[in-house]
Amino acid sequence: MQVEAGCLRMSVTHSGCDVVIVLDGELDTRGRLRFRQEIHELLGRGGTDVTVDVAGLRAIDIAGMAALLRAELLLRGVHSSLRVRGASPAFMALLRSTGLTGRLQVDAGSRWSGATASATTGGSTR
Repeated sequence: MQVEAGCLRMSVTHSGCDVVIVLDGELDTRGRLRFRQEIHELLGRGGTDVTVDVAGLRAIDIAGMAALLRAELLLRGVHSSLRVRGASPAFMALLRSTGLTGRLQVDAGSRWSGATASATTGGSTR
């Protein structure tokens, strides 16, 4: 399934109990609402492992990061998990600068696609 929400494109692939959500564009205030809606649809399934591929993100703001953290918390509550793969250096810098390193499971083997990604906080680019 492919969804567009403002500057965010999201594709969702189901394979048994695993779900891969690929995010492209910008995970900002508008995009996070659609992402949150998708997570809520997955909650009823329980036992679903969700991988969020962020390699295609050009930008993520604090609202977008909060959406990922909330999704992880909600999924953990129904004995599911959330992993992030494809984190760019800017994404990792945002995690560090907000003190959230270790709160999200970021796959160690992730490879960033090389797309130009920026993490933003309050409108400023990092």
